[in-house]
Amino acid sequence: MKKVFWVVTVMLAILVGYIPISYLINGVAEGYLELKQPEVLRSQAWWIFLYIHMIFGGLAILIGWTQFSKRIQNKFTVWHRRIGKVYIINSLICAISGFYIGFFATGGWLPAIGFILVACIYFYTTLMGFLSIKRRQITLHQKLMTYSYACCLSAVSLRLWVPISYIFTDNYILSYTIIAWMAWIPNLGVAYWVNRSRVIE
Repeated sequence: MKKVFWVVTVMLAILVGYIPISYLINGVAEGYLELKQPEVLRSQAWWIFLYIHMIFGGLAILIGWTQFSKRIQNKFTVWHRRIGKVYIINSLICAISGFYIGFFATGGWLPAIGFILVACIYFYTTLMGFLSIKRRQITLHQKLMTYSYACCLSAVSLRLWVPISYIFTDNYILSYTIIAWMAWIPNLGVAYWVNRSRVIE
């Protein structure tokens, strides 16, 4: 069951990770911008942070899953470390940019808090995960990076929750508010379940 769940997660991560590439080629989907306030759309800073968030977040999603492969960890240790460094850099940049654009979330302060909070958790768990491995606290590193990638995958679960939310309401703002929280809280729950068997050294 765990193996099936992991395969599905990896497939979704790869699919969603390529979305930023399509945005670079075709631009951001108009539906995403329909309810944005005009002053936000006129802000050059918002656009810069939005694209930074999507590009670096997409790369983090694409490579992050490889860090949990036991084969890569054991047989290709050097590559595990190199990819890990790239993931950490991309994740920290993604979290910082996500923190900024979170203040401009559609729907007001409630969805904004949801996006800002997950950005903070993402940044904290990634940074502490990096510092823990520098101190050779391997199990703590594994726990923290599991939480980090759970936050990273909120971009994946967000897209899964979009059609589900419309089953319960056709109110876009209400759906967006629900998704702003459901995109990452269940992910952290799964990460906690994965981490339960790990005992910190």
